[in-house]
Amino acid sequence: MHGLCFSQDAVVKPSTNTTTPRVWIFNGTPGDDVHHDFYEANLQSLRSSLTQRFGIPAANITVLYGPKSAGYDGPCTREAMLAELETVVAHTKTNGAGPAWIILEGHANGVPGGAMFNLPGPDLSMREIGTALKECSPQTPLVVWGTTTVSTDLIKRVSGPGRYVITASSAEDKESETEFPKALAQALAAEASDANQDGVLTLTELFLATYEQVLAIYKQGNYVVTEHAQLDGNGDGKGTQRPAPEDAEPAQRIGLAVGGGRPKFE
Repeated sequence: MHGLCFSQDAVVKPSTNTTTPRVWIFNGTPGDDVHHDFYEANLQSLRSSLTQRFGIPAANITVLYGPKSAGYDGPCTREAMLAELETVVAHTKTNGAGPAWIILEGHANGVPGGAMFNLPGPDLSMREIGTALKECSPQTPLVVWGTTTVSTDLIKRVSGPGRYVITASSAEDKESETEFPKALAQALAAEASDANQDGVLTLTELFLATYEQVLAIYKQGNYVVTEHAQLDGNGDGKGTQRPAPEDAEPAQRIGLAVGGGRPKFE
C-alpha cells in the first residue's frame, strides 16, 4: 500500500465504537466558480455516503456552505461556524452522545505561528477552532478532518484525550491546494475501504484508504506528490503518516458501521 505499514489483517474487535455519529461539515469560501462546482459535488458525495452507506440520519448532519434554499444549513461564515462549534461542545457533553465528526473543506493559508481557514468575510484561525473546541468532553470521541493545505496546524490546536485528528498535509509540505477532499469522498463511497470487509470502516481504514486515493489521483495526473496526510490517533499532538501503531491502534477503536448496523464479525 505505497509504503503504508500498519497491518489491518486482524478482525476489528467488538470494542470498536460504531455508535451513530453527529457530523458537521464546514466548507469555506470556494474562491471561484470552478471550485464552487467541485465543492457542491463533493459535499453531495459526502452526504450521500454518510446517509446511504452508513445509515446516518440526515438530521445528524449539518453542512455550512450555502443558503438553506440550496439545501445547506446556511453559509459558512465566521459567526455561523463559531456558533456550530458551540453546538459541537454541547453535543459532547450530552449523556449517551455518539461521536462528533468535523470535516473542514475549502481553502486555507499559513500565517506566522499558525493557519487561517478561509471563509466569506473574516477568516477563522486554526487556533480559534481549537479554542472553541477546548471544552469538549473527552468522554465523547471527537474526530476532526482537516482536508485543506496547512491543515497540520489543527493537530497542534485540537489534539487531546478522546480526540482523533486527521490532516491532509504535514508540517513539511509546501502551501498548495490538496486532493484530500476528493479522496475522502471517494474513500467513504468505496467498498474496498473496509479493508477486512467486516462491515465496519474504522478511522484507521478510512485514513489509509483516503491517502491511497490521494496517491492514485497524483499518479493518474503524473504529478509529484505534494501532500502527506497525518493521523493523530492517541491525542498526543503528534501526527504520523504511515501511521505509527500508537496512532493507528486507537483509531481502530472508532468507526462507521456499513448500513448503520452491527459489524459482520464479533
